[in-house]
Amino acid sequence: MKPRNILTAVLLTGSLIFASSCQGLLDIPQHSVSAIDSYYKTDAEAEEGIIACYGQMRTLETSTTSLQFMKTHLSDDVWSGGGGHYDGSFYQLSDYTFSSDYGSIATVYTNLYTLVYRCNVVIEHVTGTSDIMKRAVAEAKVFRAFAYFNLTILWGTPPLVDHTLSDSEYMQPNATTADLWAFIEKDLNEAIDSGALTQKSSVSEVTNRATKQFAQALLGKSLLFEKKYSDAATMLDNVINSKLYELNPDLSNAGIPSGANSVESIFEINANNDMQNSSANNNFKWTFQGLRGEKYSYDVTKTVFASSTFGFQNPRKDLYDAFVAVEGKNGYRLNNTIVTFEQMRDVYGTSPILEITDNEGYWNFKYRILKSLWAGYFYANNTRVMKYNEVLLLAAEAHFMNDDAPTALKYINLIRTRAQAPTLTSITLDNIKTESRLELCFEGQRYENLIRWGDAAAALAHNGEKNPALQTDGTVKWTSYNKVGECGFTTGKHELWPFPATEMSVNANMKQNPGW
Repeated sequence: MKPRNILTAVLLTGSLIFASSCQGLLDIPQHSVSAIDSYYKTDAEAEEGIIACYGQMRTLETSTTSLQFMKTHLSDDVWSGGGGHYDGSFYQLSDYTFSSDYGSIATVYTNLYTLVYRCNVVIEHVTGTSDIMKRAVAEAKVFRAFAYFNLTILWGTPPLVDHTLSDSEYMQPNATTADLWAFIEKDLNEAIDSGALTQKSSVSEVTNRATKQFAQALLGKSLLFEKKYSDAATMLDNVINSKLYELNPDLSNAGIPSGANSVESIFEINANNDMQNSSANNNFKWTFQGLRGEKYSYDVTKTVFASSTFGFQNPRKDLYDAFVAVEGKNGYRLNNTIVTFEQMRDVYGTSPILEITDNEGYWNFKYRILKSLWAGYFYANNTRVMKYNEVLLLAAEAHFMNDDAPTALKYINLIRTRAQAPTLTSITLDNIKTESRLELCFEGQRYENLIRWGDAAAALAHNGEKNPALQTDGTVKWTSYNKVGECGFTTGKHELWPFPATEMSVNANMKQNPGW
């Protein structure tokens, strides 16, 4: 059998129902299997179909191939980290030395197209008119748009697959970026206009479903990426004016389990603290963001940190300095996001006893792994996919670019007031960019924003040229692992990810991105 491309594999992955098409003597009825054309005819079957889409959303963010995890490595907010610089393969992202055969890129690509496939199944086969069926189709369109948003910003011209493919259609060509954005807009507008999406009844209500406001926020974000500033501002204002969301006043729990599904949450991938169902609730990526356990001493009366995690993604001093410039060293938001060498030692009783690779003396406190909830590589923490603070930031940018500085200023001052930072009397685009960096750090947004702002080359060109190692006395030593010119962001290449080598080797209709 000839190898099939990734889209082929996606068609066969994650299907709830098998369809059989045997010929001649092999045309034998299968027991306990339903033909796909006769399935999805009841509310329960429609719900099974959309649950498979929710499950694939979880898959996108469960492991170290999560979108947030990988995009954070590609930013200027963190060092790669781990037991050593070459621990795992994440340093290739941080150093910008990855190639088209980098396995995690292929996994993300496959996972996104698996989500597209599952959504296509629901959209095509759930044709009933009950409220549950209409909701399932609307949610599938939101998730399909989410998949294509990421495929488009990361790869630029991925294939546009708007239906389940027949055998003769597997070798899909590149789509145009314009057609992809139009498709995303169409899916989200249809879902919003359907009247079938869930809406909260109050700020305090918690829902685990994709809501109308999530669809509006994703559409507003897409329009902003397209530079359709007026339309983006209008759509994002719809979310704000719904008055169904507020900024969570307590930043101490912004990234830990107790802060999940707050008044700020618009859409989260949920994980319950249930080890009996660990495959659905364990979010293994968090394990990689804690401390490198064996390299520290712990005062058990002070420390809050789990001691068996892996130490990746330590904050850069440049990010810490950006916080200090806005709110000072004692800033409320800063101290709930990053802790220093002195704070770790004096407040949390945690000190390095060995050299800490890729560390300048700063640690991620926003996504700290709590020893009280850590259970042997099981850690149930939600992934915050869309929050109200991001909506305010996107809306501020859209209004500012649409020559409405007063509204932009109002939204940014809401953010700064919650952060207990000085409010502004006037606003610039740099103010908005800075607030975006601080509010959304470690969430994967910084990388994609640097690309669309045209700031990536300036911020990332020197990634990988030298890396820090924190010593036990708090000093930092620097080491060069790569030659200058063989690492860092390259203009004309790194604006897009490479299509996976596995895809390119079997699909003659695909054109690789520039520079790869």
